[in-house]
Amino acid sequence: MDKEIIQQSRVLIVDDNQANAALLERLLRQAGYLNFTSINDSREVVAQLRTFKPDLIVLDLMMPHVDGFAVMTQLRGWIPDGTYLPILVVTADVSKPAREKALSLGAKDFLTKPVDTGEALLRIYNLLQTRWLYQQVQTRNEFLIEQVRGAQRHLAAGEAELDRLSASGISAAQLAQTRNCIVQAAASIERIGETATETAIPGQSAA
Repeated sequence: MDKEIIQQSRVLIVDDNQANAALLERLLRQAGYLNFTSINDSREVVAQLRTFKPDLIVLDLMMPHVDGFAVMTQLRGWIPDGTYLPILVVTADVSKPAREKALSLGAKDFLTKPVDTGEALLRIYNLLQTRWLYQQVQTRNEFLIEQVRGAQRHLAAGEAELDRLSASGISAAQLAQTRNCIVQAAASIERIGETATETAIPGQSAA
């Protein structure tokens, strides 16, 4: 396991049962996690999302006031498009309708109560690893997009220069050389664009 992921990731536990939350906190602490917090009132989730900025939310489904399903519905309006913020649902309800509803609302994986400690740590780490990979891909794609923009600027400048040279009566050989440079620039832009498009965003299927 990557120690950096464990030490730098922020985990938010949402469970109205203080004993369950304390158990998960103890597991995380023993595994080397440094940044985690828990809340027992699900009405505080949005505030914690904005201030704590978690990398993973461990969410109980059956809670008073606002249950886990409603929490995931709320979070949809606060998580920016294109952001991978995994939600690990903890529930004693293993029925197919409950799982399907949770998945449809954004859950990425499930823990069944009573929680198995080894399984919990593995699922938590796997989701955090996926988030880190996702962020790395996003950073790389942003870099590639900036490269495309720079190449497009050079291409536009080359086309403008070609127009100027054509108007000035330059020789056919020089015009052909300039056109070749423009063609190469266009091909470079296409290759960079294809690289960004083909880069896969890692996903996480529920087990």
